[in-house]
Amino acid sequence: MTNAMGAQLGEMLDAALADDATRVVVITGAGDSFSTGLDRDEIAGGMANKSEFPVETLVPFPKPTIACVNGQAFGGGATMAMACDLRVAASSATITFGLGRVGLTPEWGSSYLLWRQIGWSRALDVFLTGRTIDAEEAFRLGLVDRIVATADDARAATQALAEQIASLPAGTAEAMKDVLRRGLDIDFLAARDAEKEVLAGRVSALRAARKAAKAAKERTGE
Repeated sequence: MTNAMGAQLGEMLDAALADDATRVVVITGAGDSFSTGLDRDEIAGGMANKSEFPVETLVPFPKPTIACVNGQAFGGGATMAMACDLRVAASSATITFGLGRVGLTPEWGSSYLLWRQIGWSRALDVFLTGRTIDAEEAFRLGLVDRIVATADDARAATQALAEQIASLPAGTAEAMKDVLRRGLDIDFLAARDAEKEVLAGRVSALRAARKAAKAAKERTGE
């Protein structure tokens, strides 16, 4: 996910919201992956926890959204899938929240989304281990709602599900989302503020640790 891709996705969501003929939004990946997360070159350039992926738009989006997880969903890509209302996955799909392995904390709203999706202890287990979760485990945990054999099957099943939802009387799906969303016990934007604060602290701590390690090596002449 690059800055440009995130901006374009935001524009497409705005257009879908304004279009009464658009009843359901589907997000899927091109090629063999759903999304491998933030672009590494842009990360190296200093990008950290900005909203390249318009999570603040997608999570409270009034119309139903479906992630067609056609392959690997890694890091921010895993959060992108969680930010959608429903998830249809190919049997080859994998989901990985791997930031803990590099000393970082959840981002892009995953601290808010994941434990509401699968429960507190399971979410903590997923975050702390950073392990790759295959489609079968993802289904058992509640990370995905349906599994089909191939990526092509996933696209077909997602299309069928979208058409089924779109056939509901106008406004029904939006009302369903609204009443369920009101049952959540914390405001999403407040959770995002807390998330950004903690993640920024981790980034500062890691930079300080690297700086201290470099200084120690220079003192010892290594």
